[in-house]
Amino acid sequence: MYKKITSTFTAFAISVCLFSATSSFAANNELPDLGASALTVLSIEKEKQLGEIIFNQLQGRASLLYDPLVNEYINSVGNKLVAHSKDVNFPFTFFVVNSPDINAFAFYGGYIGVHTGLIASAETESQLASVLGHEIAHVTQRHLARKKQESEQTSNMTLAGIVGSILLAAINPQAMMASLMVTTAGAQQAMINYTRSNEQEADNIGMNILATAGFDPYAAAEFFGKLQEQQRYQTKLAPFLVTHPLADSRVTDAKLRAQQYTKRFYADSIDFLLMRARVMARYIYDKDHVVEIFKDLVKKQQGNKQFAAQYGLALAYLDTGKLDLAEQQLTQLEELTSNNLYILDAQSDLYIAQNKPGKILDKLAYAYQLRPNNSVVTLNYANVLVKNNEQKKAIGILEYYLLSKPNDFLATQLLREAYKADENMARYHITSAELFALRSDYRNAIKSADIALTVLTEDQKSEVKRVEALKIKYRERDRYIKNIKGF
Repeated sequence: MYKKITSTFTAFAISVCLFSATSSFAANNELPDLGASALTVLSIEKEKQLGEIIFNQLQGRASLLYDPLVNEYINSVGNKLVAHSKDVNFPFTFFVVNSPDINAFAFYGGYIGVHTGLIASAETESQLASVLGHEIAHVTQRHLARKKQESEQTSNMTLAGIVGSILLAAINPQAMMASLMVTTAGAQQAMINYTRSNEQEADNIGMNILATAGFDPYAAAEFFGKLQEQQRYQTKLAPFLVTHPLADSRVTDAKLRAQQYTKRFYADSIDFLLMRARVMARYIYDKDHVVEIFKDLVKKQQGNKQFAAQYGLALAYLDTGKLDLAEQQLTQLEELTSNNLYILDAQSDLYIAQNKPGKILDKLAYAYQLRPNNSVVTLNYANVLVKNNEQKKAIGILEYYLLSKPNDFLATQLLREAYKADENMARYHITSAELFALRSDYRNAIKSADIALTVLTEDQKSEVKRVEALKIKYRERDRYIKNIKGF
């Protein structure tokens, strides 16, 4: 009943401790030397820049989920937890990997990823928040950047091997596992001990973050217990348990720690229920069974859970081509709520599928007035405008949006499509270059910039200078990343 999704990312999060040896990635705007200083503890600024480099590598090679509704939710909950954390040194970025594996991970610079499989396994909002809180603690306690002695004990060859292993995750997770086994064999016991102490510290701090942010502190033990129970019937260890070893004592400690808080009922937010239904309908359940699954859920659930199940059923109808049934379901849901972005997003998809994009434009325009620059509203509005042959308006909206969110991959991709539909080929190729750069694919970024220069005219001198500057920047970045990969 579950959709089989090929994950190109599972092995990336082998252990937060392994990333402590990758500090040779550190970069700033001047692209620093890769000498011995790279083995010292990272500065806050360099850690931020390193995280961005790794994240861009993932955008080019991993199954990241570019779903504005899911990403908005994950960032909303994540940042709520961050707001109740101590020792926060930089903005956090939360993202989702489209993989059925139960996993979550953190790396340099406040980047935290969670798999769709873990979202599906979290039965409550607090269970999901408990995992995010744990990963936030790894970052705020700088588990990835500290322990200078451990890094110094690792040879340069091991550093190169670990870096290469991370990149292998994009192609072959099994090969990456084998590579890590070979390249880190000499430091395994230190890594294991380091991991245990880090996990205990992250558990303690994560639970405090969870409770002070208004989530159920008992949820961490519940989620650990659930994973432990599931593992009894499986021969393959879940990735989350590989990177976060789950001893019996750890579950017991979590239960005991939670008892310092009063036990009470915590209701799941409607956004969590809708987001989880969306993940299950679109990314987890097999399309051959998804309609029947949600029909059954609609019968069994009540209240907000039934509403979320009805939403999941609407998506199931929509994604399996039953457009009339999807429209009926969404109309019923719209009568029960107002200005709901989940419903608006589904209606946008529906009318595009029906080749009637103009039918939703008034609703999107009104939503855009209420929530300008909201990613869900903006991207749906721009997409529908393009489909309705209103490219120039879509371009204006997206250009304004990207002023405040220049690294939004989906918005950049959509802007490129809008330029192409508008037959503005110079801007199309420039935006193509920017899109490739967001994936650290600098070779293709330079090629696109070269094509743009052939299209630009003599009276566009300022634009020519900007593109030439981009080419210089891309060449420097490409050369730098090649060096740290050992290519």
